[in-house]
Amino acid sequence: MKNITRIAQIIFAVPWLVFGAQHFMLVDFVAALVPAYFPARWFWAYLTGAAMIAAAVSLIAGVKARLAAVLLGAMLMTFVLLIHIPKLAGGGSTAISWTRALQDLAIASTAFMLAGALTMRKTESDVVDKIARLSRYVFAILLIVFGAAQFLNLDFLTAKVATFLPLRMFWVYLTGAAMVAAGVSILTNKKARLAAFAVGVLMLILNLLLHIYLLASSPQTPLLWTAAMLDLAITCGAFVLATTLPTESVELPAENNVQTSSSALSAAQNRHGHFGD
Repeated sequence: MKNITRIAQIIFAVPWLVFGAQHFMLVDFVAALVPAYFPARWFWAYLTGAAMIAAAVSLIAGVKARLAAVLLGAMLMTFVLLIHIPKLAGGGSTAISWTRALQDLAIASTAFMLAGALTMRKTESDVVDKIARLSRYVFAILLIVFGAAQFLNLDFLTAKVATFLPLRMFWVYLTGAAMVAAGVSILTNKKARLAAFAVGVLMLILNLLLHIYLLASSPQTPLLWTAAMLDLAITCGAFVLATTLPTESVELPAENNVQTSSSALSAAQNRHGHFGD
């Protein structure tokens, strides 16, 4: 599982390299997203881009990676609070607006879960570990929301399927059902690791088929890169979740426990003799 976490950590860094580069290449567009009451909006666009690239390098190099993941999660939560919520409350409540807000929330949850996975010494008072555990449930709920949206035919990026695949509606519904099932499994801790890993594999395959084809057809289109990196970051969340979920506890029947204890006691006596000897 540690190897999977490390791989997911490196892959999770890729979107931030792309997003960071876009902040410098498309500074006017990014600056327009900064709330109007912020002074020098272009400065915040550059600063955010630099922070994204620095965090990506940290994740890839494995240096201060936990801190980088925490700061990425905090930055995304700031986006949700300062950009998405005001936009939704101010009359910009469209399917695409909700999609972007929920995507940022899902990626923030991924960053916090990754930070929890990178915690070397866990303690009951570790705030980051508590946030990481809470983020598992947030991510699971978002999987259910994204999955339900597949059936409602909303314009979620995760609902799109490559045009060259046969039975495109089948893949849309299959992905939706897999997301809902995985979310429920995680919330109930029933085969949760398997469910998270399986939905991650499905999302990865479908997203690669879609985005590699689109990017190969039009590599100069920034929105295609943004969509691909958002999907990649969320897909990493499924794999990080699979590695951080607690294992299911399997309780033996009472009589089996008694038999097991008796067998262990007999074996100990045979090795060392009776306790009084």
